[in-house]
Amino acid sequence: MPESTAPPRADHVSADLPNPHQLPSGPDAAESLAPQGTTRELATLAWPLILSNLAYTAVGFTDTLYMGRLGVVEVGAVGLASLVLFTVSLLFRSALNTASTFVARALGAGDTDGIRRWAGIFLTLSLIGVPLTFIGPWLVSTVLTLLHTAPAIASVAQTYAHIRILEIPFALIGTASVSIMLGLGNTRTPMLLSWMLVTVNAALAALFVFGFHWGVAGAAWASLIAVDLQGLLSFWLVLRLYRSQYGRFWFLRPNSGEVRSVIRISLPAGLTDLADVGAFTVFLGIIARLGPTELAASQIANQFASFGFLPAFALNASTSSLVSRALGAGRPDLAARIGWRGAGLSAGLMLLLTLAFLLIPRTLIGLFNNDPRVLELGASVLAVMSGYLLLDGVGIVLGGALSGAGDTRFRLLVTLGGAWLLMVPGAAWLAPRYGVAGAWAAALMYITLLSSCYAWRFWSGRWRKATL
Repeated sequence: MPESTAPPRADHVSADLPNPHQLPSGPDAAESLAPQGTTRELATLAWPLILSNLAYTAVGFTDTLYMGRLGVVEVGAVGLASLVLFTVSLLFRSALNTASTFVARALGAGDTDGIRRWAGIFLTLSLIGVPLTFIGPWLVSTVLTLLHTAPAIASVAQTYAHIRILEIPFALIGTASVSIMLGLGNTRTPMLLSWMLVTVNAALAALFVFGFHWGVAGAAWASLIAVDLQGLLSFWLVLRLYRSQYGRFWFLRPNSGEVRSVIRISLPAGLTDLADVGAFTVFLGIIARLGPTELAASQIANQFASFGFLPAFALNASTSSLVSRALGAGRPDLAARIGWRGAGLSAGLMLLLTLAFLLIPRTLIGLFNNDPRVLELGASVLAVMSGYLLLDGVGIVLGGALSGAGDTRFRLLVTLGGAWLLMVPGAAWLAPRYGVAGAWAAALMYITLLSSCYAWRFWSGRWRKATL
């Protein structure tokens, strides 16, 4: 591995964390292991995550950019296929992401055995990716059929998704490994891994799509190889970096109490994201019925929204980890301060994106496609998005804070109600009457409801009663 991309040494994983060889004990232990809750601490954890999220978004950006050179159908189909593929494994990805909550809680409590045990349990849970790979193609085809996707789009989408389904086992073990690192305060190693993914994917996609003329299949094979490499390297690093501090991380069988904790905390977290993204998949399917131009315009606009939300999702993860660690140290007052501070930072950053969407929408859409109709529709979508960006930024961070506290069932109930009782039926009614902008107006109503409920819940303090 080149020196410039080598991961940090185990003793340099995070300057803000206590030395695991000297974890304090006694009455002062909880106080010394509690996070500081400062803006600087949040930013220190968040900035590598912003770059990590930028890398993951760049993978989709690269595929959209390359597909844009092939045609409008390819742009829409690859975007839809990526979302369907992501949805198929999302329940498990999101459940595995709660490893950071359990690990951070143990870290805050000074429980070295708990850190090692929860890491091993989530590595074991990641093995669900193996059987999922075998039923994945059927799931992808079923979802596309249920969406009544146009034949031209469905054919291209299946080509792309049936290749990438093979990455799921590697992606899931990588997800668990990265979440363990995040729980321990290490966000820099995941950042390096994510940019390795971008570099490998971009280089191979250019070769396969344009050099070998493999088209959509070439983009899929490039992503598959890049994701597999990242997952394997993440697993190897989580074993290597922490062995001297916490002992050997390895696959462990959970006991009945730990299984109940996973069902109580991790399963609702997974179902929440599945309900949200599943609803959005149906939402895009509704837009796809309007035509490939409408779908392409939405896909391009959504790529820009994904870029803009990078800071919010980074603050979501860092806030969640710090809230869990503060609660582990017995400091719910500090956890509340961390949550509100993260939400405020996110709102300020989303304001900048809102201004960009309002002031230069056609310029942004034109970076991907100059078709007059795509420009017109894409600009209308960005205008609707500008109405919810600030609220969504706050909701994303407070949702992470609630998850860090273990209050995942509330998030599930709000998401199920808002996504499936408001956004999906709203889009189905508005799209035929008001076009693609009408469909996105339903998303605006959903996000407004979701963010308001999260803010109320966090303000109420009921999350303080949640236990892992």
